[in-house]
Amino acid sequence: MGISIQSLRVFLCILEHGSLSEAGRQLGMTQPAVSNHLHALEERFGVMLLTRGRRLRPTPAGECLAEHAQRVLDDLATLEAEVSRHAGPRGRLAVGASSTPGELLMPRLAVKFSTHYPDVALDVHIVDTEETLAALLNREIEVAVVGREVDDPRLASAVIGQDELAVVVAADDPLAGVEVAPTDLAGRPFVMREEGSATRRTVEDSLVAAGIAPRVAMELGSNASVLGAVAAGAGIGIVPARTVGAQLAVDTLEVRGLTFVRPFVLVTERSRPLSPAAEAFVGICTGSPGSREKRAQQGSP
Repeated sequence: MGISIQSLRVFLCILEHGSLSEAGRQLGMTQPAVSNHLHALEERFGVMLLTRGRRLRPTPAGECLAEHAQRVLDDLATLEAEVSRHAGPRGRLAVGASSTPGELLMPRLAVKFSTHYPDVALDVHIVDTEETLAALLNREIEVAVVGREVDDPRLASAVIGQDELAVVVAADDPLAGVEVAPTDLAGRPFVMREEGSATRRTVEDSLVAAGIAPRVAMELGSNASVLGAVAAGAGIGIVPARTVGAQLAVDTLEVRGLTFVRPFVLVTERSRPLSPAAEAFVGICTGSPGSREKRAQQGSP
């Protein structure tokens, strides 16, 4: 009896989650179907692969299988990517973006990509920066665009744009439209993006460098919600300048010697060959087809 690739995937999922039922939930399969895959592997090799208990754990034979199964699946992914290079971009491409580039940059990139490559269905996942990078490393997406530099040897990156942030207050705030010193912000309540947001990290790093320990009065999950709270008088907000124009109930605030500028960064996984569709998307983002090979040689900026 041969070995099913799907059985190998199921076995690794069981190991990751420690139970047949959870593996089934993750894979969209019933528990009996998961159990059948496990039994087929144990029959094929004639050994027990898991210790039965509250949490399933690999036997020595199971550890051996897991190591080789992961290698087989990695090799298969490489094979599929390399063979698919002989065809033009088609199929489905999953990419990710953190909140701000997802709002300000990704719509234009997506339209341009879809215009050039109509045979590719583009699936865009927008979450915060940490979740986006985690999805890339978990191979849930092939390409990511985030709002800060990355420092991870597993990832290659290229700056593809720049974003300037603006300090905003309610339109009726006494500081609205005037220039102030950084010390004037001390003690004032701040409306911040959530932890894990690149916008949040940029703001906090810049404020701390200026000697300001921000008093966070509220954390919100999007730039629009931050603007709404600021307009209602909740405190000072710092958001992408491009989002401020349509919000009439807020005004910008000039802070002497303090600027907030951060990059938009394209990120891929170094060890993962990109599909033709992903290569094409990278080319759209950078304006230079074949840029991934250059980035892999030059390293992350």
